[in-house]
Amino acid sequence: MNLLLLVFLPLGAAGPVYLLRRYWSAAVAASLATVVALIAICGRAQLGEPAYLLGRELVLDDFHRFLLILFYVLSSLMIVYAWRQPQGWAFCPSLLAIMGLLSGAMMIRTFLIAVLLLEMAGLIFVFMIHGRRPAPIGAAISYLVPLVVAAPCLLILPWLTESYTLHPEDLLLIRFTVIAVSIGFGILLAAAPFHSWLPGVVEGAPPMAGALLICIFSQVHLALLIGVLRDNLWLTADSPMLLVITGCGLLTALVGGLFAFAQRQPGRLLAYAAISNMGFVLVALGTGSAWGITSAVAHSVTRSLTVLLVAMSLGAVRTHLRRETGSSLQEALRWAPGGVLGYIAGGLALGGFPLFNGFATRWLIYRSLPQHDALFLGVLVLSGVGVVLGYLRSLSTMLQPSPEMSEDREPLPVTVLILSLVGLCLLLGLLPGLLVTPLHDMLLASGLVNAGL
Repeated sequence: MNLLLLVFLPLGAAGPVYLLRRYWSAAVAASLATVVALIAICGRAQLGEPAYLLGRELVLDDFHRFLLILFYVLSSLMIVYAWRQPQGWAFCPSLLAIMGLLSGAMMIRTFLIAVLLLEMAGLIFVFMIHGRRPAPIGAAISYLVPLVVAAPCLLILPWLTESYTLHPEDLLLIRFTVIAVSIGFGILLAAAPFHSWLPGVVEGAPPMAGALLICIFSQVHLALLIGVLRDNLWLTADSPMLLVITGCGLLTALVGGLFAFAQRQPGRLLAYAAISNMGFVLVALGTGSAWGITSAVAHSVTRSLTVLLVAMSLGAVRTHLRRETGSSLQEALRWAPGGVLGYIAGGLALGGFPLFNGFATRWLIYRSLPQHDALFLGVLVLSGVGVVLGYLRSLSTMLQPSPEMSEDREPLPVTVLILSLVGLCLLLGLLPGLLVTPLHDMLLASGLVNAGL
């Protein structure tokens, strides 16, 4: 019963929160209470005890419980941020509905239903894109088109994998399966060469909507990809799937780093930095080793925390910089101290600068690579340098005033949120074992790593 609550409680709360949208504080309080209840329910749920939804089994294990609690915590931070930095009337109700659908996608054992739930969550996300003002129509189209293209590739996967059990000698079937996995998940993860849709969406959407897409949606997609590889070991043993993932990861890291270096617009820069980091995740996953998978998931988690930090900082700076002082770093620190510090720290973390969490998990990825692959190391280092230089070069552009500026200083809750995330990024950078060790144990307990995929 607890597992069903994780799906239906946020879905049921989305309606009342929508009705309370004119009373923003009440809507935020109701949303936050719902997410806190989800954290409590998920933390107390019995692992391995199934629940059933229309005859379909839902099961929760250590790893997926960790991810769900992470999603709920990130969502609560977004809600608190939206309380003082409004993200649009649809943000809170849409976020709750999306959390319910993603919870179901994470727990349900039927891959086909999980994909359908993801598609429904993606359609609801479109309402978030417009925020407080209508976004460019291209932003919504840029998201809907890849969502529609990826769906058939993923929906056909169960038939392809079941057909393989009957005809394991069919090489054409193996190729079609690898192509379907590569295109379907490549689009959803914004991996090169399917990455071009993400920068336009992040640039046109409110900061928290872009953060939700990168921090939570992509982690669900990654978890489903790992599940597909675990449930179909022949993909890693009898097909070039891991080689494709590794090659795609290298290309994604390189493209993301180079385009990040060339960017001046902070929104597009954030998207390309996230793309670069997804390349690291895919390279680690492509090793197929236990520590490679652990470092891939750990880097995905640190990527989510850092992207949320940069998105919050960017939104604060854009809103609270005064027109006559926007180009002065000293004045920017006066009016939006958390935003400026968070933007700089987040950019360094996304680029893998030492002392930050991004460097710690990148170092794990470097160590998981074969020792003779100097090319891998060179490409990944170059990608990180591109992101760091891109953020340093974008400071002057980021400090330019926005049409939505406020004459007020940055709200204290926003400053506290941003500085707390900066502290967490530093803590996980100095003590990565706080994340990596329990995560490795959870992956082992869930059967997602052993000697590898």
